[in-house]
Amino acid sequence: MHTEDIKILIDNEIRAFSFNMGVNYRLPSVLGVASANDPLWLRVKNIHPWIHHPKELLKNVESIIVFAVPLSLEAVESNSTGKDPSPQWLREYFLTNKLIDYLVQKTANILRIEGFESIGLKATHDYDRDNLKSHWSHRHAGYIAGLGTFGIHNLLITSKGVAVRLGTVLTSLKLNPDSKPEIEYCITKRGGKCRECVLKCPVNALDSWDTGKFKCRDWLEDNDRKYRDIIGGVCDACGKCSSGVPCSIKIPD
Repeated sequence: MHTEDIKILIDNEIRAFSFNMGVNYRLPSVLGVASANDPLWLRVKNIHPWIHHPKELLKNVESIIVFAVPLSLEAVESNSTGKDPSPQWLREYFLTNKLIDYLVQKTANILRIEGFESIGLKATHDYDRDNLKSHWSHRHAGYIAGLGTFGIHNLLITSKGVAVRLGTVLTSLKLNPDSKPEIEYCITKRGGKCRECVLKCPVNALDSWDTGKFKCRDWLEDNDRKYRDIIGGVCDACGKCSSGVPCSIKIPD
């Protein structure tokens, strides 16, 4: 199996899910591959020792496949104004997490059938609530796999913007790794004036992330309590820093 085969599989599954659930994902998805031997994994481990190195999760891992499911334009636009997250954004957050959990397991199963050790990692909710430390970072994996660069909102800016959800598959299949972007995608990080994501945060969490991350957590949990019965599942989301900003749906100019 080649990278393109995996991408076709994932996009076909997203298309079917989109049709069944009435979600207009901005296909195609974005997919990248990182080598398990990339030195950046050790750099991440040294900076964030609680994040697993791929080889801690799968001893014989060769490749890390990371993909981004781009949320619909309708969800992004509906969430671009107001303080509270829009119901459409919350619904897509909930549904897309379920979709990604399915996609990573299906992809891993197919790779195992072909003789390669493989595991799929959950889309979210694999973290310690008190210290907000997760055992895996899809965002850092996406960066190493060449999907994009980090913005000042700590999100990964991909070719489909930041309004995406990420999934990861680890496999012993050796695939060609993708190159990383040579420039910063974030307007502020490349010396321009923006900071729209900072200004849009309902709880000013991005002013100082060391303390702001707990404000963000509390806000997301408040939203979940407020909307879970309406949405029909876990919706601890907000997305204001991902909606109505220059990097929402593309690499900003």
